[in-house]
Amino acid sequence: MIIDERFYGKARPLKLSNLIKKIKTNFPKLYHSEILNNDFFVSNFSTIDKALQNDVVFLENKKYFKYLKDCNCGCMIITPDHLQSINKNNSYIVTQSPRRVFAFCLELIYPNKFETNGKSLISPNAKIKNGAVLGKNIEIGKQVIIGENTVIGDGVIIQDGTEIGSNCSINYSTIGENCIIYPGVRIGTTGFGFNFDNDGVYKFPHRGRVIIKDNVEIGANSTIDRGSIGDTKISNFVMIDNLVHIAHNVSIGEGSVICGQSGVAGSTHIGQNVVIGAQVGISGHLHIKSGTILSARSGVTKDIIKAELMGGFPAIPIKEFRKQKAILSRLTKNKIRKTS
Repeated sequence: MIIDERFYGKARPLKLSNLIKKIKTNFPKLYHSEILNNDFFVSNFSTIDKALQNDVVFLENKKYFKYLKDCNCGCMIITPDHLQSINKNNSYIVTQSPRRVFAFCLELIYPNKFETNGKSLISPNAKIKNGAVLGKNIEIGKQVIIGENTVIGDGVIIQDGTEIGSNCSINYSTIGENCIIYPGVRIGTTGFGFNFDNDGVYKFPHRGRVIIKDNVEIGANSTIDRGSIGDTKISNFVMIDNLVHIAHNVSIGEGSVICGQSGVAGSTHIGQNVVIGAQVGISGHLHIKSGTILSARSGVTKDIIKAELMGGFPAIPIKEFRKQKAILSRLTKNKIRKTS
């Protein structure tokens, strides 16, 4: 997976052997061992499910263990518990905290101290309103409107016919044609990438983007975080209401609708034509089947593999949820009668 030089600059490659030396120096208590099958120059990082040759990946979440044996990457950062399940194609760094070590490596190769010198391309037909702040190396297409006091960060691309409301901030993003971004929206902010281990709290670097396709609407004061590794993706004709939060690396399929005050946690994939009611919460690393409908205040904690109307917490098929509510109501009424 390639990190976009437009936003983060060029990598500072290190030979894998030299990277391992730095890990040993900085994390002597966490380092366990290494298997060095190929001493290549490290410059790319990825998630284990999308890894390419010479990518560095890490494995910690149980949901991704299924990729361990068949993953052909450059180097995998794992715990000692996984040594018996590895293949012989990759190099390995074995540590007590793969996520922390991976974050250190990513920060080292892509330190995010990059200032672009590229020239901006702004259509003469675009309308830039008072107080708007435009970064360097941006592209703004025909008939684009940028509202008052909106900030467009370095490298951002906004295509023809899109309207950005007032007091928005857009960074690390590309936005397609004929989109409407309502006032106060935040796109491309760093995700909630904080993690814990025995040494305390540490921050996971974000080196991804937000990719918004065509004819998308994003309601007032909604937030969309950029990806950590890889991108947050919003497909064509997605409609997002006010006060919605989309976390890092979420993907939303074409034609889906998300109502107000809902939140989607990181790395969840929402299919096409999904309808998400108000105040719905969706956990991270889930798959929501295309055509699913989630009633208001549902709480989704597991994959939804069959498209149907769901409700409750945890979300279950709505008929089952209503039966449970009816039974519970009768039980409580009977108990009240017996005690009165």
